[in-house]
Amino acid sequence: MLIATNAIVLKRIPYSDTSLICRIFTEDWGKVTILAKGVLRPKNVTGALLEPVNHIHIQYYNKSNRDIQILKNANFVQQYPKIRNDLSRIILGLAIVEIIDKATLDCNPYPVLYRLGWRVLDKLNDETQNFWLVFAFFLYQLSIRMGFMPNLKNCSKCLSEMSQGGIDNYTGELVCAKCVTQSQIHLEENSFTVLQKITGLHLDDLQTLTIDKDSIFNSIRLLDIFTSFHIEGLKRVRSMEMVRNLINEENNKST
Repeated sequence: MLIATNAIVLKRIPYSDTSLICRIFTEDWGKVTILAKGVLRPKNVTGALLEPVNHIHIQYYNKSNRDIQILKNANFVQQYPKIRNDLSRIILGLAIVEIIDKATLDCNPYPVLYRLGWRVLDKLNDETQNFWLVFAFFLYQLSIRMGFMPNLKNCSKCLSEMSQGGIDNYTGELVCAKCVTQSQIHLEENSFTVLQKITGLHLDDLQTLTIDKDSIFNSIRLLDIFTSFHIEGLKRVRSMEMVRNLINEENNKST
């Protein structure tokens, strides 16, 4: 069966000297692995389309009794030159697609997560956007769409109102300053600021917010730890280590 669908490229692995195996996140079929034959030959332009982060329209031959499907052709839906030409943006873009890869199962449609993915990548490519805030928004919305969003209003132990605190090492839930112990993960007070401000907002509303970079970085740290507790695969997201290093470099510049 020939399938045509839009997709986000998550990962590519060389397969022989001229071919690739790619993992893509499709609009209609969820995560699919495809074999792209001959795309690394010098005159073949399809190989450039199959770079991680790219948003493409793809046709492939699908058989339900095989794990790897066969590419027919592909075209760009949207190119992301601003992401490709900016180190910080490409690191965040790679983190987004790797997180989607680790958070999803093969051949299970996630239409809401697919829409979140390409819309966030579109904003990441927009020079007028605060790309760090866009990334924080993605992590927060991921937790909502995967069904484990953090409770920012009440402590998970004593139910008192949250303003600062930490993360319980055993449950992965947020606890207030009174309930957090020395051995648990302590968070800066401004870790909650960004999340409280973006709760209920749409992606297009982020431009209306003015938030300092330190608060955004601390909210990303909170969400990084929180999502890793709730999705096992996110403990092994290599590109998140690059994000953490990038944040450390930014913090060092400001001190």
